[in-house]
Amino acid sequence: MGDFDPYASMAEWQRGVVEPFAQMSGIPPGTVLFTFALWASLPLGAVFQLIPWPTLKNVYSFVSGVLLSLFAFGSSTYTCAVLGIFSYAAMVIDRKRCGYVVFAGSFAYLIYFHAFSASGEAWKAGNIDITGLLMVLTLKVTACALNYQDSGTIAESERNDFQRRRAVETLPGVIEYAGWLMFPCTLVVGPAIEFRDYHDWLHKKGVWGGKGCPSVWGRCALLVAYSQVFAAVHMIVMQYYTLGNTYLGADWNDKSVLQKFWELHILGQGSRGKYFFCWVWAEAACVAAGIGFSGYDHESGAPTWSGCTNVRPMGVEKAATFVEIPHHWNVQTGTWLRHYVYDRTTPRGKKPGFKQILITQVVSGVWHGLYAGYWLFFVSSAVFLQGSKSMFRWQRAHWPRRWNFLIDFPHWLLTTVGLNYLCGAFMLVTYEQCMAAWGSVYFIPHWIVLFMLVFGETFKGKRKPRVNAEVKTTVAVERVATNGDAPVESKKEQ
Repeated sequence: MGDFDPYASMAEWQRGVVEPFAQMSGIPPGTVLFTFALWASLPLGAVFQLIPWPTLKNVYSFVSGVLLSLFAFGSSTYTCAVLGIFSYAAMVIDRKRCGYVVFAGSFAYLIYFHAFSASGEAWKAGNIDITGLLMVLTLKVTACALNYQDSGTIAESERNDFQRRRAVETLPGVIEYAGWLMFPCTLVVGPAIEFRDYHDWLHKKGVWGGKGCPSVWGRCALLVAYSQVFAAVHMIVMQYYTLGNTYLGADWNDKSVLQKFWELHILGQGSRGKYFFCWVWAEAACVAAGIGFSGYDHESGAPTWSGCTNVRPMGVEKAATFVEIPHHWNVQTGTWLRHYVYDRTTPRGKKPGFKQILITQVVSGVWHGLYAGYWLFFVSSAVFLQGSKSMFRWQRAHWPRRWNFLIDFPHWLLTTVGLNYLCGAFMLVTYEQCMAAWGSVYFIPHWIVLFMLVFGETFKGKRKPRVNAEVKTTVAVERVATNGDAPVESKKEQ
């Protein structure tokens, strides 16, 4: 490990650009290169405002996306072509089964690349490779193929609302498919843009028709400023709390349990800041392009901008229960998991349950990579979500409302500390280090959640007839399972 050269995979020109900034900031070279690519996505997005014709926009989108990938990941960009050509060919050859073929094939290719590149260890060291980009493309091509398959095999009267909104009735043109695949604004960090949304934006249909998109610059500037707050938080916290001086520090096991929880909590908060920064910046790039626009509020008439929102930072930080977190974190991926995994594994006429939650979380874990840390995080998340749901339902049905604070505050504390406790697995990635980290605090959050789960299921008894509460609970539970949002009737911000 001591002989590892972080510049080994870079061309000389890349090294010349990156090395001065890496030495000055102390940030790993791979992260510096990735950050430059992320920054570039915003001005690249703004150029779309200057291009009047859809075909030219497609060409620009494809060319700029390819150049952006070449800048950040070099020759690894060929993997985008492999995934795109395979997926498009499957749609051409067999419409009735293309969705399943693309789902299986793209995930197999992603898993192979995860294993081949040892992406978990690389990302842990700050050397970000193209696997993140492939993760985004995997979601895109599977969604497009499944929607194309549905449109050719399911009568419109039998489709659900989501299938009607995302329908791909005809085979996309090659140029438009290529432009959508390499769309530069979300290429390196997501979110995955649905083909139907890209098509409607390109041709000024749907929310982009009629009055069209208003001026984007005020909203864009606000998001840029907002993203810098989280970049600053991340940089400041990482100066004092790192994996090396917390979980992996020589004196970690000499610290008290209380001090360990404090340090893992602050480390988790700081680490999460980089995700907030990346996703808010990507949202700003989408707003600059216009695709982040989501229509006008039906009551106030004000424009809404939730089309490409992938994170609501304050929603995550203020979440009162584990149930609420997925509604604000990695929102678009959650929507994908909801509609392309959770719903499709629920038998027709049946209600989804823990089995569907677990399958969805396992798919999410596989999507992130093969390292045990990802699996431990997502499987544990399923248990934490189910425990939170059980306690929430018990509280709604049996606990006097005037005494809610006696449960609400401890539940919030468990949620915020427990999230950062679970995040340790996501950062450490290896099984031995994850189990050692959790074991160093005696798995306390796990034991508390298991107690909540057993207690809530054992003593749930007969529920009080609270219609409004039950409706809210149902929606919340649906959001839980998917690491994302519940079904939405329009693109209006909720």
